[in-house]
Amino acid sequence: MLLMKISQVLDKIDENQLFVPAFQREYVWKKENAKKLIDSLIKGYPTGTMLSWETNSPPELKGGWKYNPKQGAIKILLDGQQRITTLYLLIRDKLPPYYNKNEIMNDPRGLHVNIRSLELQYYKKTIMQNNPYWINITDIFKKIKREREIIKEIKSKEELSEDEEEDISDNYRAIENILDRDFVEQHIPIKASLREAIDIFYIVNDSGVNLTDAELALAQISGYWPQAREIFKEKVEELKEKGFVFKLDFIIYCLLG
Repeated sequence: MLLMKISQVLDKIDENQLFVPAFQREYVWKKENAKKLIDSLIKGYPTGTMLSWETNSPPELKGGWKYNPKQGAIKILLDGQQRITTLYLLIRDKLPPYYNKNEIMNDPRGLHVNIRSLELQYYKKTIMQNNPYWINITDIFKKIKREREIIKEIKSKEELSEDEEEDISDNYRAIENILDRDFVEQHIPIKASLREAIDIFYIVNDSGVNLTDAELALAQISGYWPQAREIFKEKVEELKEKGFVFKLDFIIYCLLG
């Protein structure tokens, strides 16, 4: 196992060193999942691991990036993609290069933090408008809102004791320090074949909680038929236009049948 800081994971995505394979599903986390992840990171709780596969014979990749053998071995993200995508969206404030807008089912951006209590909520005008304690957490990551500026804005509206000011500073640093938190990286060696990598992906996700049986089957299919997911999604849309509304799972069950 290896340790990689969250900031390093995001940098590797930007530097075209960490990719998501085409057989991975879309971003399906709910906003509540994103909120719980950030809450756990602020509190220093465990947040799971990421599973990567180092290979110089990668499958088709999401986002249209074409592998160049001169690049050498690259890392493929097999597990942890929902968490890492959440962090990328909240910290970078943009879509990761392996997704387009239509693949983000629930955009987690816009998460606000109360810098005094560390409560996390999505924007609510009634409690956040003109309240300097509530800050878009992305503004902290991007240093749009700096610690001294926040304290100065609060003090323009009310008095702060020395202890209260220190608490706000500590909370600000707890959020900033998320970038330095380590992800435990489980690693599939370069000698593994595509079949072995997909089998490991299946085993890791074969819990019936994170992925449905149909989604696991689609991952297996797409590993060898990279266009399958897009073809099936197009068919679902075609059926919808004709009045037949099905989930993607339906197509998989038909295929398996």
